[in-house]
Amino acid sequence: MNNLSTHSSPAGGTYRVLLIEDNPADIRLLQEYLATPLSPSYQLELADSLQAGLNRLEAGGLDLVLLDLSLPDSQGLETVMRVRERAPDLPIIVLSGLSDEEVAVAALQQGAQDYLVKDQVNPPLLFRAIRYAQERKRAEDALAQERYLFHSLLGSLPDRIYFKDAQGRFIRISRAMADQFGLAHPRQAVGKTDLDFRPAEQAEAVAAEERQVLESGQPLLDRIQRESSPNGGTRWFLSSILPLRDRQGHIIGTFGIQRDITHLKEMEQALEAERNLLRSLIDHLPDYVYVKDLHGRYVLTNPAFRRFLGAETPQQVHGKTAADFFPPPLAAALAQEDRQIIQSGARLIERETELPGPDGQRRWYLSTKVPLTDLQGQVIGLVGISRDITERKLFETRLQQANAELARQQAELQRALAELQKSHEDLKAAQFQLIQAEKLQSVGRLAATVAHEIKTPLGILRMGLEYISNNVASKDPDTVQVLQDMTEAIQQADAVVLGLLDYSAPHTLDLHPENLNSIAEQSLALVRHELERHPGGIQLVCQFSEALPLLPLDRNKIKQVFVNLLTNAIHAMPDGGTLTVRTALRPLQEGELDSDEGWRVAGRLRAGDSVVVAEVLDTGCGIPADKLDRVFEPFFTTKPPGKGTGLGLTVAKKIVELHGGALTIRNRPEGGVQATVFFKA
Repeated sequence: MNNLSTHSSPAGGTYRVLLIEDNPADIRLLQEYLATPLSPSYQLELADSLQAGLNRLEAGGLDLVLLDLSLPDSQGLETVMRVRERAPDLPIIVLSGLSDEEVAVAALQQGAQDYLVKDQVNPPLLFRAIRYAQERKRAEDALAQERYLFHSLLGSLPDRIYFKDAQGRFIRISRAMADQFGLAHPRQAVGKTDLDFRPAEQAEAVAAEERQVLESGQPLLDRIQRESSPNGGTRWFLSSILPLRDRQGHIIGTFGIQRDITHLKEMEQALEAERNLLRSLIDHLPDYVYVKDLHGRYVLTNPAFRRFLGAETPQQVHGKTAADFFPPPLAAALAQEDRQIIQSGARLIERETELPGPDGQRRWYLSTKVPLTDLQGQVIGLVGISRDITERKLFETRLQQANAELARQQAELQRALAELQKSHEDLKAAQFQLIQAEKLQSVGRLAATVAHEIKTPLGILRMGLEYISNNVASKDPDTVQVLQDMTEAIQQADAVVLGLLDYSAPHTLDLHPENLNSIAEQSLALVRHELERHPGGIQLVCQFSEALPLLPLDRNKIKQVFVNLLTNAIHAMPDGGTLTVRTALRPLQEGELDSDEGWRVAGRLRAGDSVVVAEVLDTGCGIPADKLDRVFEPFFTTKPPGKGTGLGLTVAKKIVELHGGALTIRNRPEGGVQATVFFKA
């Protein structure tokens, strides 16, 4: 590869030329021609073989190729083909020692821009050939680009495009039209007519239109055509047919464009159907529907609104304003309201308005007004709809009156029912109190009689047993055991008698200000021996509040209550457990005292009252649920026979109630029993 010096042209431009030539004589001759002072500036590069030339072409930066067809590694037209493949954008001038027209034509067909015979070349001819080759190459490239764009359009546009000669034969069609005809390639339609692809009637209609264009020279533009598709459907097209002219302006055929507007047509039909439906709906609605422009003039009304205005036809209303149908004050108010809606864009939704009706009577209307906008969102008026709700308002008024009367009657009924329930509860409470009082009085009388009748014999029996035990010696162990059992039985009977006497005796209290904590501690001391000798072991927990006020109490009676509750708790834990005694000052909680608990003091203790509370809690097995309500009944006990008289809780409850307090017994959720004593603080 050799580079020759360049000769600058007056314009300063330099043409980069690659000479692919292996003949030294031809190379020198061309160098001399290109170095002529009158010639433009050329930069000549040499390649003595095709391969060397191809390698240089790969590097780029050239403007033209001078190519010899007889090279050491390539001969004939194949040389042109290979150079064109490597450099499709460069102009090629073939240099040949043969003056063969067929070879020259073939070389041009293979992509060369010119063909020169070496022994006929001179500087002017060479310069002209180079210039023409460059211009021809630019023209060919531009034409190729236009062809490419044209092919791309025909292959990519969804529109159906065709070109026909004067006899109606297809010259060229687009890809979309080939698809319509069911062709694999558009060129399959060349030379054929519409009769080859369409029904005869449709083909003849197209031919008639094309003859009209050929004869008149005037196009048929934007015509909507309907076609039946092979699957039985209908397609709509926007079609144009134009005359096809040659360079001299002579008509040589036609070309046409068809755009599928089926979707638009269907949308148009759907829109028309919706418009008809809306028009029918508006016309048949009983509501008053109207549309106003920016000046408040009616531009659309339905029959119901026209009847309301006293008009029969749209012409009697359209173009007029509210001032033509309503009194001036009302018309001015409506116009002001409309202007506010148009200016602000705000909506007025379901506002109740009282207006004079067609008969002059005042009527109620439910009105809605919204701005009317165009496609750009600009307000161009308003839409209004009103409904006569006079009957509903009258019904609502009657309903409100009826509801008020019903509410009044319901309130009276509820008051009467509440009074009746209260009377019923009072009656039940009084009845229960009478029954309970009578029962207690009967039990008291019976207890007093029985106690007095058996107290003296029991005393004699006890003294007799003591005498026998002290004076009659017996070595028989059975005799000793019998005497001991008899003594314990008499003691048990004596305890029952004492309980009966305590229950039936008149209760007078020796009240003094006392500290409930002190009484509880003394009571614990009295049962200390039972706690210490308990076989299962009982842990004692005391939680006494230091803030307790002094209470008016009978110390001995309250101590008797505590001893009874503590003893019951100890007996309820035969296998051991925890005995908790605690006191507190707090408000009485809602539900802590039921109406049947401490019925004698139910009127004294109320929820929210400040009370002093003493609680005795055990961890035993609790009291069966079906027996819990009977624990305060005289002679009822859950202990084994011989272990209790059934009077302890009855006496304890009576003592607490005499102090104005209350005693409750409840099972604990975690197990065991909680006994609670309440005193008003």
